[in-house]
Amino acid sequence: DGSRDIEDIPFRPYKHQFESWDTLLTKGKSIVVTSGTGSGKTECFMVPLIHDLTKNTHEGRNEAVEAIFLYPLNALMEDQKERLNNYITFSENDLKFAVYNGNTPENTLSSNYEAPEYNTEIGSRDEIRKEKPNILLTNPSMLEYMLLRENDRDLFSQDLKWIVIDETHTFKGSAGAELAMLIR
Repeated sequence: DGSRDIEDIPFRPYKHQFESWDTLLTKGKSIVVTSGTGSGKTECFMVPLIHDLTKNTHEGRNEAVEAIFLYPLNALMEDQKERLNNYITFSENDLKFAVYNGNTPENTLSSNYEAPEYNTEIGSRDEIRKEKPNILLTNPSMLEYMLLRENDRDLFSQDLKWIVIDETHTFKGSAGAELAMLIR
């Protein structure tokens, strides 16, 4: 299909990254990655996830979101956009991603609308509903709203393959229990 393979990643993975890729892609199991700041935890899930979606999504598009990245803070979502765009672009596919949070404008006519920074990004809620990004970056509160709102419910279906929870240590106590119930 012309896309590059996971072996073509332009860096040598650390042992924990390679083991994560192997566990996710060949064993089909979930993982929890605990390592220091700047140690490449993001690549542990992002590389195999994009690889899987590239290989298994027909024509790069789907009728529903296939991967959800849950972040406790909107700033963390913004920090990941460039990296996500770079991996999608490197993979030479037509996967799309979107950030859906309280700051996401309803449509392109909204006063807070700004054209997406990346060509792999979808920029408004209306566009997200129409185009159904392969990857959706959001937070638990917005995920709950999307699951309850009639307009957004169609974003999700049986096609959901990946749930990534970043900064899991922040979801403890009642926040952790709520997240567990939401995922179920």
